[in-house]
Amino acid sequence: MERTSYDGYELIVLDGRIDQTESEELESMLNECIEDGKRDICIDLIDVKHICSSALGVLVAIKRKIKDQDGEIKLVIANENLLKLFETTMLDKVFEIFESRRECVSTFN
Repeated sequence: MERTSYDGYELIVLDGRIDQTESEELESMLNECIEDGKRDICIDLIDVKHICSSALGVLVAIKRKIKDQDGEIKLVIANENLLKLFETTMLDKVFEIFESRRECVSTFN
């Protein structure tokens, strides 16, 4: 899990399996973004093989928190199985999902 600050947005890159421990780390990292005044966040899930329900809950909770502060969380997903998970859980209606990091970050003003 890696966080990088850019002018106008934060980039968080996740990889492998996102289980309970990683979801707690993700929540902590996203809360740090908010505390640092960062409101626009791109989360790169391209190399994620599995994501647990806790992590999905974290994403939704932080999205609500950031939206109240005029911010946005956008996702990068290329894995077909992960994309199907987001469609099945209807989270594809909650998050803007992009196929590439470049496409995602270009949408932040």
